[in-house]
Amino acid sequence: MPETTPASPDPAPAPPAPPSTPPQESPVTTTAPPEPTRAAQTAPDLEAIRAEADRAAVERIAAYEPVLAAARGLVTADMLDAMREAAIRDRISPEVLRGRLWDAFAQSAPRPSLPARPETGPGQDDPASLLDAMAEALAARSMPGYQAPSTGPGAGRHVEFMGWRPSDMMGELLRARGERNIPRNPTILAERAFHTTSDFPALLSAAANKMLLAAYAPAQPTYRTLFLRRDFRDFKPHRHLRVGDFPNLVALSENGEIQAGTMSESQELVFLQTFARRIRVTRQMLVNDDLGAFTDFASMIGRRVADFENATAYALVNSANGDGPTLVTGAAPVFATGAARLNKAGAGTLLDLPNLALGRAAVMRQRTLDGLPIAVGSQMRLLVGPNQELAARQLTVSVQATQTSNANVYAGFVQPLVEPLIPANRWYLFSDPFAAPVYVYGYLNGAEGPQVTTGNVQGVDGVEVSVIFDFGVGAIDWRGAWFNPGT
Repeated sequence: MPETTPASPDPAPAPPAPPSTPPQESPVTTTAPPEPTRAAQTAPDLEAIRAEADRAAVERIAAYEPVLAAARGLVTADMLDAMREAAIRDRISPEVLRGRLWDAFAQSAPRPSLPARPETGPGQDDPASLLDAMAEALAARSMPGYQAPSTGPGAGRHVEFMGWRPSDMMGELLRARGERNIPRNPTILAERAFHTTSDFPALLSAAANKMLLAAYAPAQPTYRTLFLRRDFRDFKPHRHLRVGDFPNLVALSENGEIQAGTMSESQELVFLQTFARRIRVTRQMLVNDDLGAFTDFASMIGRRVADFENATAYALVNSANGDGPTLVTGAAPVFATGAARLNKAGAGTLLDLPNLALGRAAVMRQRTLDGLPIAVGSQMRLLVGPNQELAARQLTVSVQATQTSNANVYAGFVQPLVEPLIPANRWYLFSDPFAAPVYVYGYLNGAEGPQVTTGNVQGVDGVEVSVIFDFGVGAIDWRGAWFNPGT
């Protein structure tokens, strides 16, 4: 029998759906105020708008500085200045300026290439390498004709600093040391420059050394061709071996014993002296970006020191009316007519061929301490002053002679040396100083030329740059030279 489904009761009414939008209240009708006329509208505040524009411009220009600082070393300082001015004029954003700088770096004309950082050694960001490049730039900018090294680590890098001011260099050195807040005020930078841990004194010292040696090295004073170089170990009086001081060799028989010899010690003493000069670099000079006095001092002192060497040496030669200093040996000057010397003309004569022959023969008749003839060397030097230059050159010039009597027999054996510090009509003959030294010169521990040091000035914002020169000259023998007072 089929089941029947009971009738279900009426379903409960469904809950009403929530309204999709909140019920709106009936608007309250208000009367809108009348719209003001165009003439009654408030005028814009022009001063406020101008102030806001000025503030935005200042912030935009200030944002250029980190971008420009990051580009240093990639483009030249002149290009940085030009692009800063263009950015201010065009009112571009810092991002646009960064793009322009990158394009300038990638598309610029030929520029000095920076050497690749080596596997070992300092890199381009090394403070010491940076300081050396800046010192080269100061030297090249201050000395016309200065040639910076073209090879080696960092060669050519100084070009990027050629247009930099001293304050710019100081700020970059601080940045290389890890400083984050680099002051832009040159007065504050100057105060930092003279701090005890600053690199600025080292920069001045390095630049002065480069300029000084560039002027000193090519000077070549004439005295060096006549004097033998013998350096000093310290400031104690030094004795030097003379011709014949070393004992003569003796024959060694079969199974014979090598005989002991003795060396006579020279009684002549040569002293080393210290000469110095200094200049002060002040805070005012650095604030004003004016190192002119310093660079002039550094570039000129090299030549002055070479001239000082020459003058000191010839003051010794010219002493006692050209006879030279008195030697302990024989208690006589370097040049004398007596039997103790026999290296001076009895009376002054003309500089001519016969008298030149007499002088050369007198030198060759000298004997060493062992009684052997001295070795005059392959050439002798004929030292004269300006008065005797013509005669000296005529006597030593090589010419084609048609007769033997007209031939210049000393051409190639005697070389003229003209020195303005030799007065009157005096003339000298000097042997090769390596064969028969008469005068010697030297420096402390082989440090040829002057040395530069820097130090802070107590109680004053400044740095003193000092040039110290240790130099000595002296006479040790008489055998290798001849003197004629002239007439």
